[in-house]
Amino acid sequence: MRNPKIEFDSLQMFFGEPYVIDLDNTIGSITVFQPTIGDLIALGEKKFYRTLNIFITNTTSHRLELWENKLDWNEVSDFELFCMSYRNIDQDASKLIFKDLDFSTFIPIPRELDDKKYLVLYSKEHDIEINEMVYHHFSQYLRNVFNTFPEEKITTDRIMKKWFIEKDKRQLAIDKKKAEKGKLEIQTIQPLISACINHPGFKYKLHELKEVGICEFYDSVKRLQVYENTTALMKGMYSGMIDGKKINAEDYNFMKKI
Repeated sequence: MRNPKIEFDSLQMFFGEPYVIDLDNTIGSITVFQPTIGDLIALGEKKFYRTLNIFITNTTSHRLELWENKLDWNEVSDFELFCMSYRNIDQDASKLIFKDLDFSTFIPIPRELDDKKYLVLYSKEHDIEINEMVYHHFSQYLRNVFNTFPEEKITTDRIMKKWFIEKDKRQLAIDKKKAEKGKLEIQTIQPLISACINHPGFKYKLHELKEVGICEFYDSVKRLQVYENTTALMKGMYSGMIDGKKINAEDYNFMKKI
C-alpha cells in the first residue's frame, strides 16, 4: 500500500486533544496540536494554509512541478516530497500545530535497516527523528482535522502520464490568466463561517467561534449539511414528492456517523 491508512480516535480529535506520535524504533516523539479559528485569524489564514499544505499535500498535487524536474510523481513518495519542501515551513504557522518544534533544525540523514537504506529527517536540537511512518501519522491526522484530502492519481501507463501532465499545463495557464485578472479564487473557511453564522441551527455566535477548534468547526459544517438533507427528505416524503420506500432508513437519521 502506497500510504497505509491510520485510524484515529475521532472523539479525542473532536475535543481538540493533542495527538502524540511515539512510535517504536523511532527517536523521540512528536505532539500535534489543534489550532482554533481564533489562532488562524491572529496569524492570517493564507499564511497558515501555505504551511499546512506542506504537511498534507501529496505528489499528485505537484506532479507537473516534479515532472519538469525530471521526477516521476508515481515513483516519488509523499514523504520524499516532504523532505524536498520542509525547509519552506513558516515557523510562526507551524507553531499553531507543533508548538516549539523547529523544523529548520532538521537535516536529512541516511539510515539502514535489514540491509535497506532509507532517509529520515533528524533534529539534534530536539533529538527527534521524522521517518516515513511518523510523517504518515501527522499528515493523515492533519488531513482529517482540516477535512482536506488531496486527490491521488497514480499510474504506470505512459500515455496516461502524458495526459495528466498536459492537463496540468492547461490548468496552470488558466490559473495564471485568472491571477492576472484578479479572479483566481483561493479556498478559505470564511464562506463556511458566513454560511454557518447565518444558519438558524448554528449554535455559535461570531465572537464565540474564535474559541472553537478546527475539527469541531468542520464537524458542525458537515452536521448542518446532514441535518438539512434529512429535513428535505422528510418534507419530501410527507408531501408525497418522494417515495419513502426507496430511501435508506439511515438517510433519515441526522445523528448518524458522518
